[in-house]
Parts: sequence; structure tokens; C-alpha cells
Amino acid sequence: MKITLSMEERRLLQYAQSGLPVISRPFDRLGRECQMDEFRVLDYLHIWKDQGLIRWLGAIFSTHALGYQSTLAAFSLPPDKVAEAAGIINQHPGVTHNYQRDHKYNLWFTLAVPPQESIGDHLERLAQVSGAKEWINLPVVKTYKIGLVLPLTEEARGKRVHGASTQDHIYSVTDEEKALIRILQEDWPLVPKPYEIIAGQWGRSENDLIEKIREWRELGIIRRIAAILRHHDAGFTVNWMVAWQIEGERLDVAGEQAAQNPLVSHCYYRPVTADWTYPLFTMIHAQSEEEAQKTVEDLHRLIKPTDYKILPSIREFKKIRLKLFETAH
Repeated sequence: MKITLSMEERRLLQYAQSGLPVISRPFDRLGRECQMDEFRVLDYLHIWKDQGLIRWLGAIFSTHALGYQSTLAAFSLPPDKVAEAAGIINQHPGVTHNYQRDHKYNLWFTLAVPPQESIGDHLERLAQVSGAKEWINLPVVKTYKIGLVLPLTEEARGKRVHGASTQDHIYSVTDEEKALIRILQEDWPLVPKPYEIIAGQWGRSENDLIEKIREWRELGIIRRIAAILRHHDAGFTVNWMVAWQIEGERLDVAGEQAAQNPLVSHCYYRPVTADWTYPLFTMIHAQSEEEAQKTVEDLHRLIKPTDYKILPSIREFKKIRLKLFETAH
């Protein structure tokens, strides 16, 4: 259900998506940016949580920085077996997104596994139990942009966004730090001093927690503290995965250019295979098919691909957040 928002509400949600400050009273700072007091900010956030517009608010981690391996996989299945196979694949706790798409490879899903585990072994087992005879494994080679921040204001729509790429360093964390990650990845309390509440759950002081989060943000372990919206409820009802055929040295330039479009939430370079020759992937979130098509045309003119494929989702089978350092895979 699309929720109608005033300009004031859109501005507040734009800030909340972009990232909360790591200070004792983050909602007070957010309110001052939007010319309202923190209690009005919290009232809005509570209402949007109750309505389902805000799916979740908390710390967004870089799985790569914590040693997790991840990939985008696509299985080729008989059309009448797709739903059954999706149900089997969804049982894996590392599968976070799973969609049927209109292609020979008709079931596309993301998979992440903890450090020291083989993602190839997990994929082979999933192919075996789901009955997939053909499949492709497309791990990220390079990230040009990651992070769904829906452009809710005219200012955000007109802004060319610089992509946030993944850093290469992998960090080991202690058992105490893993315990903190398990707390931070849950939905945060909507109270004036959330860091104080979370610090109490961790068993340390608020200052200790703020220092740790600032350190992790500096290192790239935490990307941001932010609200994640249900894009359909925010009016972004069209979600297309578009893969582009671009060769040689032009790939990096094209990736950086595509990442700047505000309707592109994710942009990756992935490997090619014998029967998949489209290395640049973009995720487009739009308010209509016309807007999505215009975005594809704008990108086509900008990056000049040899070819491209639009892969809209036909059916969503799973969409969740990955829980880090929790369930055994």
C-alpha cells in the first residue's frame, strides 16, 4: 500500500535513510536538520514503523569486511518446478533475496556464508537438492555502489550520487564484538537516547559504544545507521535488475557513471561465463515502468553498452536481512 507523504515527511525520511549521526541524541540532530523537535521525529518514525513503511532501523554492516563470502546465483529450472525449488533454497539461512525472473536462468538469489566456509560447496548442495541442472555463480568482482536510499525529494532526485564502493580489507572480530554485532543488527529502539539502551544490552557504557561504532564506520565495517524502507509502500513499485554487456577498459568508467544515477541502488561488476556475457549489474528502483524504462535509456546513452538485458522480477520468494554470526549454515 502506497503511503502519501508531505514534503516535510519526505525530507525527514530522506535524512533517516541516509544515516543517523553517531551521537548520544541522534534524533534531536535529525530534527534540527528538518526544523522539528526530536519527539516529533520519533512520533513520525513510530507511525511509519506501525504502518510498515519503515521495515527496520539500525546498523548496516559490510558483510565483506567481516569475512563473509557472498554471491548472486542463477538456477535454470523447469517453469513448473521454480516455486518448489525456491522453497527448498529459501531454507538456507544465507539466502536473503530470491526472485523468479524472465530468462533461461529463471531463479536468481543472493547467498552469503560465514568466514572459512566455501560458497561453491553451498551452491552445489543447493543445486543438487533443488534439482537445478544448470546454474551460474556471479560473485562481486568490484562494487561501484551499494545501498538502497530511495530519492524521496526533488533535491535527492536531481542529485548525482557518488557510489559507495566496498573496501578490500577483511577484519577479524572478537567474541565480544560478535555479540555487539548481533545486538546492533536488530531493530533499534526509537527513543531519544538509543545508544544508551544498546550499550546497556552490551554491558558497556554509552561512550564505549559510540567510540566502537565510530571506529567501525571509519574502517568500513558499518556502512551507516539508517532506516530501511519498504520501497513499494514508499511508491517505488518497479524493481528491475539490468545487466549490461561492456567490454575491456570501459567497464570501470561505465560502472562509475551508472552508480551516479539516483534511481540505481546497487551497481556491481560480476564475472562473465560461457553463456552469461553481461558483467555490469544495476538495480533500478522506480515509481513506474515508464520511469524505469527512461532510466535504462538514460544509462544506455551514458555508458554505451554492446547489449543489455532487463530482468524484472516476476515473483518474489524471499527478502530478508542477513543475520551475522548467528545461525550455523
